[in-house]
Amino acid sequence: MSHMPIDGEPTYDWGAIERLPEFQELTTGRRRFAYTWGAIGIGLGALYVVLGSAAHGLMGTKLAGSFSLGFAGGVGLILLTWAITIAYTRRSDRVWAPLEARIREQVLGHPDAVVERTGRFSRRPRPVVTSSTTPSSTTQEAR
Repeated sequence: MSHMPIDGEPTYDWGAIERLPEFQELTTGRRRFAYTWGAIGIGLGALYVVLGSAAHGLMGTKLAGSFSLGFAGGVGLILLTWAITIAYTRRSDRVWAPLEARIREQVLGHPDAVVERTGRFSRRPRPVVTSSTTPSSTTQEAR
């Protein structure tokens, strides 16, 4: 799926990579997770805001002492955000990382291979602005 042209830079057949079953499974799984849990999180957050502005009596219902339903809902949203984040990282480590490794192995020949970024995606050092210069002038030390 890649070959070395005359200038030494490998080129990749991105269409062939996108047609790999592993790539399709990877992108479908990530998209499904993000859309599903994103919709649940945003939906519950919007419901919380609407209830907080429209149903003062309901959100002010005391559950225990000064602990109200509105406070419990806010804490629940924070916990939900953490739960989604933890679920995403676990799924990424356990399901998507092995798929990525299989794709890298098929494309590059080794599961730990790294593609060097070229062109506009390369990691070029950024100019450093020092305190003795104006924001528009830079030093050559960063290059």
